[in-house]
Amino acid sequence: MPPSIREIVLQSWRRSERLGGVSNLKRAPCVGEEALARTRRENRSLRRAARSALDHSGYLLKDAGAMLLLCDREGVVMDMAGDPGVLERGRENHLAEGGRWDESAIGTNAIGAALHTRRAVEISGVEHFAEEIQRWTCAAAPILHPATGDVLGVIDVSGPVESGQPHGLAFSSTLALQMEEALRHEMESERRRLLEGLLRRRSLWREDDLILFDRFGAEIYATERFARTASEIGDFEGWRANSAWGEGVLNEKFREDLAAALPGAQVEVIQEREEPLGLLIALRRARARGRSPEAKAAAGEPDLAWIAGGGAEMARLCADARRLARDSRAILIEGETGAGKETLARALHQEAGGDRGGVFEILACGLLSVERLREEAGPRGLAERLARQGGALCLDEPAETPPEAQSALMELLRAVRLRPEAPVWIYTLSTRDLAAEAEGGRIRRELYYRLAGARLTAPPLRARREEIPRLILRFAEEAAARSGDKPLRFTPAALARLKAHEWFGNIRELRNLVETLSSVSLNRLADLRDLPPEIAPPRREVSEETLRDREKAEILAMVAAVDGNLTEAAKRLGVARSTLYLKLDSYGFRRAPARR
Repeated sequence: MPPSIREIVLQSWRRSERLGGVSNLKRAPCVGEEALARTRRENRSLRRAARSALDHSGYLLKDAGAMLLLCDREGVVMDMAGDPGVLERGRENHLAEGGRWDESAIGTNAIGAALHTRRAVEISGVEHFAEEIQRWTCAAAPILHPATGDVLGVIDVSGPVESGQPHGLAFSSTLALQMEEALRHEMESERRRLLEGLLRRRSLWREDDLILFDRFGAEIYATERFARTASEIGDFEGWRANSAWGEGVLNEKFREDLAAALPGAQVEVIQEREEPLGLLIALRRARARGRSPEAKAAAGEPDLAWIAGGGAEMARLCADARRLARDSRAILIEGETGAGKETLARALHQEAGGDRGGVFEILACGLLSVERLREEAGPRGLAERLARQGGALCLDEPAETPPEAQSALMELLRAVRLRPEAPVWIYTLSTRDLAAEAEGGRIRRELYYRLAGARLTAPPLRARREEIPRLILRFAEEAAARSGDKPLRFTPAALARLKAHEWFGNIRELRNLVETLSSVSLNRLADLRDLPPEIAPPRREVSEETLRDREKAEILAMVAAVDGNLTEAAKRLGVARSTLYLKLDSYGFRRAPARR
């Protein structure tokens, strides 16, 4: 051991010596093709972040007597680029794809030391513990996850010891930072897509407490009551602290542990191109029974009694709905986009016994895939939850189901109906005429007949304008409950204008408007000038020229009405005849000469 040995090398030698037998190895161990393929799949994000560096740096190193290696957190080489001669020479020591270079495998080396110390390390020549590896000089830098700080892998610059690598450590450190920045951008993009997906599932907010994680376990969104609800039903924090995140969110054990920690939780692994983006957990809120319709509406859970108070049209609709809730297990609810079809379905669910704990599951049919549907029809899927707990399956826009997935959707419906231990209802929401869609071949007839049971039609908001003030009050109170502010109020002029608007976006458009105004209002009072232009266009200023044109038109019309009798015209206009003459002269009107 030379007296000039660096401390980082000395400590690595001591760790290597305790392993025994490593010094005599001629090459690193190598994983098999199947294990290498699995390692590459599990590190897709890291490999994407490194792709640009490997492409560009590999080209730069092509004639520089060096190569670039990307390794995972176990030191397994996944990808490489650089000088072809050096790449070929590296295969002799398994310094190539599949070679495993952590310290426990081959002793002191730059890749293993960087993994152990979490620092950029250069190991050259005789500093390597295994004698056969001393012909290499290597500089490796760890790649850290930008959010968690965990070591994801290593980027290494290696070459023959005789060629020397004076800038290898700086080069590998710079590349590691570049890859971490690429990972950060990808993570931010994934989080944006996760939030956008959650916004599309906004209907869950009114009924469930939610928490959304990215695939690394970072919390993206949570309702205020989630932590309290979770603490009431299980050991959520214990599960969270002991879970292996990353690609592991697709692991069956991961989900089993979560089910044990949070009994009854609805869990969805959000995927994109078969890669996990994040995890959504929904918990059913405990509901107080016997609340008034107004209290339920204020909590975002309007029941049929509250909906019926919207006027004669809605009272008739809810009377039909109550009868169907008792007698029918398949109900088709039709209506325009945003007309309140889902709200009506949830109210039907309550009427049919939802307060007793039955689940309410909604599927956006346009996003369904064959794989997702088969999973939901399987032993741990949606069909089993419905069979065990009872409740409702709500299909949103079944006409948008991809053609290849319609058979799988029928399989799911059959599975739901075959083994119910508790009552199950099927609610179908559609803006299209499903009969016409089936006739046109856009939806399979067998699927249509399974869904087209009893029918209800949610009228558009413009057909029940008397309900608008009450809906505005409800949405303002919901927004206030979330923000902690006072509910937004509207002036009589603003309310009158809102009642007169056509509302082609229906209740959804009205809700969005109230929530937007509530978030920006400072004095908690909305007037005409606060409404958007498409609802209350700004008044145009009446110009002097416009008034003059109007006056001219009225005077000339009066003169024409009395067949040019200016005396009579002046009398009817209430002006002196001389004044009328001056006006006509200014208009260029030629008066008939006075008779002698």
